[in-house]
Amino acid sequence: MDIQSQIKKLVQQVVEAYLKEKVLENEKKPIAILLGYQSPNPSHVLEAITQLLNTYEVKLIVSKEWVTSSSTISERPFVLLEEINQQELTAIIEESSVLVVPAASYQLISKLALTMDDELAVWVAIQYQLLGKPVVIASNGVEPNVYQQIHAPHTVQERIQSYIRQIQVDQVKWVPLNKLTQTVEHQFTAYEEKQSLILAKHVEKAFQAGLKELVVPVKSKITPSAKDLAKELKIVITKSDA
Repeated sequence: MDIQSQIKKLVQQVVEAYLKEKVLENEKKPIAILLGYQSPNPSHVLEAITQLLNTYEVKLIVSKEWVTSSSTISERPFVLLEEINQQELTAIIEESSVLVVPAASYQLISKLALTMDDELAVWVAIQYQLLGKPVVIASNGVEPNVYQQIHAPHTVQERIQSYIRQIQVDQVKWVPLNKLTQTVEHQFTAYEEKQSLILAKHVEKAFQAGLKELVVPVKSKITPSAKDLAKELKIVITKSDA
């Protein structure tokens, strides 16, 4: 074997080792993928989430339409949106760090912008927000294309854009499918490094709820006033990485 071939083989081995290590690392990272809305290009959606399915510990929440129309979904562990209850969904939400919605709808963005949880899929997204966990939504199929921008009434376009702006203000990541994997990786890292600030009002709220212990993320910063009030109200503040 000549030197060039040896170098090529070594490079390949290094790349394969890196990818294997990356997969093992990401398998420890739990995320949830919500497929509750149809897409005009389902094949593009499935292609975009394949890498996520192969490299993360994924909790799949899907509608029946996605199961019956895709072997990619039906061959993996999943829960049906139509058959799961809020208690079971709460367990999934607590176990995962990022919510990914690869196929959205106008119904989703409008209700999410208005914090209307009268639909289970929207309720799931709002619960992630309330826990300070990242939500990543693919813009394909919802963001008006050039022809819709040319022909649709300005009022309709502005209404749609106002909903999109609002969910972005609420820290929802609104990205095209081709940036889904990269964005999920960044959001997961940001969430892991997030430092929550514990204030006196949080201690007071815990006291009003009858709590004797307030469990907060391990990287949280606790203000002196929160510590003093906790001591006064006999509430133990415990840091946990769970």
